Amino acid sequence: MKFGTSILPTHFLAQHLSLQQILFGTLFMLVGQMFLLVILTTFSAKISWRFALFSALVYILFSVSILNVYQFYFASFINGFGLFFFYIFYNIAHFEKTPKAQRGHSSALMYIVPSIIGIIAPLLAGFIAQFNLTLLWIVSIFSFFIAFYIVKFQEDFKISYSLKSAVSEVKATRIFIFIEGIWEAMVIGIIPIFTLFFIKTPFNYGLFLTYLAAVSIIANFSLGRLSDRLQKRTIFLYPLTIVMALVTVSFSIVNANIITWIILAGVIQFLLPLFWNISTAMVVDVHPNLRLAIPGRELILAMGRIIGLVLAVLSFSFEKAPFYIFIILGSIFLLYPALLFWRTKISKTYSYL
Repeated sequence: MKFGTSILPTHFLAQHLSLQQILFGTLFMLVGQMFLLVILTTFSAKISWRFALFSALVYILFSVSILNVYQFYFASFINGFGLFFFYIFYNIAHFEKTPKAQRGHSSALMYIVPSIIGIIAPLLAGFIAQFNLTLLWIVSIFSFFIAFYIVKFQEDFKISYSLKSAVSEVKATRIFIFIEGIWEAMVIGIIPIFTLFFIKTPFNYGLFLTYLAAVSIIANFSLGRLSDRLQKRTIFLYPLTIVMALVTVSFSIVNANIITWIILAGVIQFLLPLFWNISTAMVVDVHPNLRLAIPGRELILAMGRIIGLVLAVLSFSFEKAPFYIFIILGSIFLLYPALLFWRTKISKTYSYL
């Protein structure tokens, strides 16, 4: 479904939605995910993956012709259901099949696959949309039926959790998950949406997304293998998080220059899969009960992302161009390496692999 959704921001812009409204839609998407995380605590994998596909299809269908902003917000809310239905079960299935000694490499593969798709899908979607938007919707719906059929070959399993047990399970890492969630407003909201200030056509936007996907693959794969070999993943988190925080702050200085914006976005995208790889593997290493840990992680992440996006919406509402939001998010992200150092070296409260 990424084929159909990758260049939707340019379509939203063409449908006369403002950047602030598009960002608000991302916020509604996360509220939709949080809604299901809270109320739907018992479910099975195959049904969940089919609902994820159906949610994405509904999102696309409601986005074809946007009559008013409330239709867009409703579509975004439904799109958030897909985050719940897909990622919880996908992450559990992936890591339960992975030996502990190979989790860094396995985590790298998990994040490389979307990057590979991200090289092809946005560019092709942007090319098609440039000439025939209807064909894009047809291909997207066709891909839905293919994916829906393939689900039948997946192994089924069931999870059941309470909010208290899920949040308690990730006690050792939840502060890091929460900080990560706040900062991720950068990559799920600000970068893809503010880029529309510079790039407005589907093909050029697809080209930008392809560039972001391409810069991440080789480094992510290499570091995944290296972290498994050393079995000390946290040492990589210090330089990664510090550099990512500093680059985030740097956006505040150059956010009106398209060339510098693209370069900094590329640096973030280069480092982001590396960070996701190691931070996810750390959570899985520390919390062996994945059927509690993964829902707990997704819940804390969603809370952080909502807070980060609320801050981003305020920035888009009261500033002509985002400025303070980059300083705020960068400063918050610097707490990640600081708390990691405090917990492991000073207070010695926890030991992370």
